[in-house]
Amino acid sequence: MEGSDFYRRHSDEARRLLESFRQQLLTDVMPFWTQRVEDHEFGGYFNDFDRFGNRTGDEKPGWFVGRDLYTFSMMSRLFGPNDRWLELARVGRAQLDTGFSRGDGRFNQMMARDGQVINGFTSIFTDHFVVKGLFEYLRAAGLENDPAERALARRLAEQLFADVQDPAVLAVEHIPAGMRKHAVNFMTLVVALESRALFENDFNPVLCDCVENSLYRFANDSLAAPLEYISLEGEPVLRGEGRLVDPGHTMESLWFSIHAGAALGRPDWIRRAAQVMDWVIDRTYDREYGGFCQHVDVSLPKPEEPFLFTQYDAWRADWDDKIWWVQAEALYALAASALYLENERHWDYFTRMAAYVEQAFHDRQYGEWYAILHRDGTVRADCKGFSLKGPYHVPRCLANLTVLLEEYLSRGQALIGGVEGVS
Repeated sequence: MEGSDFYRRHSDEARRLLESFRQQLLTDVMPFWTQRVEDHEFGGYFNDFDRFGNRTGDEKPGWFVGRDLYTFSMMSRLFGPNDRWLELARVGRAQLDTGFSRGDGRFNQMMARDGQVINGFTSIFTDHFVVKGLFEYLRAAGLENDPAERALARRLAEQLFADVQDPAVLAVEHIPAGMRKHAVNFMTLVVALESRALFENDFNPVLCDCVENSLYRFANDSLAAPLEYISLEGEPVLRGEGRLVDPGHTMESLWFSIHAGAALGRPDWIRRAAQVMDWVIDRTYDREYGGFCQHVDVSLPKPEEPFLFTQYDAWRADWDDKIWWVQAEALYALAASALYLENERHWDYFTRMAAYVEQAFHDRQYGEWYAILHRDGTVRADCKGFSLKGPYHVPRCLANLTVLLEEYLSRGQALIGGVEGVS
């Protein structure tokens, strides 16, 4: 294949990276979780593991019912057939019929090992992950046309899209009065995007509104900054949380928007995502040590109190520390922009990030990725799973990269015409 000039310059490195990501996904990351995640006695998933894979807790976060349901379904669909992955997906599907569900389209946030509810619903994100996971499960299990399962998926999606407009529901997320939270918007975006595999264009109005919000409202041209919070009218609110730029959330929303642009034939969305990605690089990439900071202030050298650090369960992460999920989302977003648009700058940062996470985050001795690093790359939290970390960001990133690189290498030119990925 002759391919484009970009292809000729980078195809050899793309093949090398493809093989590296595929191997890490299939022989390292997925086996780490497949061997440990299922609770054979009470059902559901274990999530808490130290560096060596020893279980450190039995509580079951609601986020990881939907997230694990998604990951094992996605792996079975894209890299199967694999009976074990599908079995593990069914473990998650079974949890939707237990006390995990409140019965009103909402799901509980934390359960004891035996399924007793510790915390009731406290997070709209739990509901997002459940709906997203269920969509993927129906595809993996060949149940896309099952009347009961389709009806459940539609009902939960419709309830979710109503709930994200309900001030009483959003108040539980501690969103400051008069402000909108980017994470709610882009999670709704990806659920609407993934609904297309089952319901085609039914939820396109939700999808388009969320993409426009992410690319043109939360991303502010006058500041050349993507913001975490904006006013209800879409304007910057440069106080408190409104001053924060979060590269992990922004990069995640940008590759969702790239996939949406491919799905709906909107190359303008893809190009705009690349522009905002440059803002993220310029503001949050650590040119001294590599990787992306946790978050930065929109104009000050470091964030104000109380945003100098974030508590991740038992671990404090300073604003300039490196967090596993931030690097994973940035890694894939850079690759997506680079290969959809043949963007040289983003290819350069993608390859830098690939080397960085391999050297700093990937635990080649015991598998998976460390959770948190100090800014200089030394390990701050070497655990592999806790209430916020499990088999989601890392395997999704590696699976996305595998699909993306395979498609690019098969085409030999920019992917702006579209490619099916995972979301």
